[in-house]
Amino acid sequence: MKKLFLFVFMVSGTTMMYAQVAGANSYGFRLGVNYASLSGGDLSNDYNNRVGLHANFFAQIPLNATFYLQPEIGLSALGVNENEIRLDNGDIVQLKTNWLQVAVLAHIKTSNQIFVLIGPQAGVNVTERDQNDYYNYDFDGVVGLGYMFSENLALDLRYGYGFSNVFDKEFAGVSEASNRWLQLGVSYKL
Repeated sequence: MKKLFLFVFMVSGTTMMYAQVAGANSYGFRLGVNYASLSGGDLSNDYNNRVGLHANFFAQIPLNATFYLQPEIGLSALGVNENEIRLDNGDIVQLKTNWLQVAVLAHIKTSNQIFVLIGPQAGVNVTERDQNDYYNYDFDGVVGLGYMFSENLALDLRYGYGFSNVFDKEFAGVSEASNRWLQLGVSYKL
């Protein structure tokens, strides 16, 4: 948890430094839908993918005419469509999880309307849980493609690939799983 807070502090500090230099920063929010799953070597395919919501706040920091730094923070519904699994020892494991995520994306304009997003994202599970903690932090790579309808309104599609194991310990024969997700989002700059 301390590492995540340090990461958020570093992103915020970087944003403020560029804000003073560039002077043309913009801020906004992004809302949309996730189509998420868990993937892992010993994870059963019996779990249904989850459809959930996400909401982000972001800043766009221009570094030149086509390249922006885009830090984001938000909540995202990930995991699979299983509310909980009760283990033999009485523990309850929730696979339908909600994550607080922080990303630092490169926003690259390829034309006046089309842009590409790429970068890292870190997350921590914020789902209310029992006394037992099965969840680790999450680290993803994000890639996306978007279309700007106007200077303030855009639509983008993103894919997130989890590099880290989201479980701290084994349960029901599962010891390793990573988040995978598609996001369709509408963003609005204020």
